[in-house]
Amino acid sequence: MSFDHTLNKAVANNYEFMLKRFTQLDPNTRWQVTVRPYKSKRSTDQNSRLWDLYTAIGKYIGEESESVHQLMGWKFLRYQTAVNGEVVEAIKSTTKLNTQEMVEYQDAIERWAADIGFVWGEA
Repeated sequence: MSFDHTLNKAVANNYEFMLKRFTQLDPNTRWQVTVRPYKSKRSTDQNSRLWDLYTAIGKYIGEESESVHQLMGWKFLRYQTAVNGEVVEAIKSTTKLNTQEMVEYQDAIERWAADIGFVWGEA
């Protein structure tokens, strides 16, 4: 059994829901439970701005926005993980970024672009 639920202070029955789910777990099975503060996902405005940024940089360097998206992901969202005992590189999807991570990602892109002479808003 697996479930994901975000507790919302505005809805009192969220706590009862979670407690009920816990009581439904098999007591003979070892469980791992993770509780962490909620962080909102990137906003649609952030996503729109990101694609505008990709498009502008793409025009500056002569690439399609999708290519810029892939390049920036490789440059700034790459991480290492183990797959079947082997360490491999992966790229975190921008859909998995929270709002703060999206700000940091776009700032990194703008700094990189400035290093190659691109100025946001002038392309």
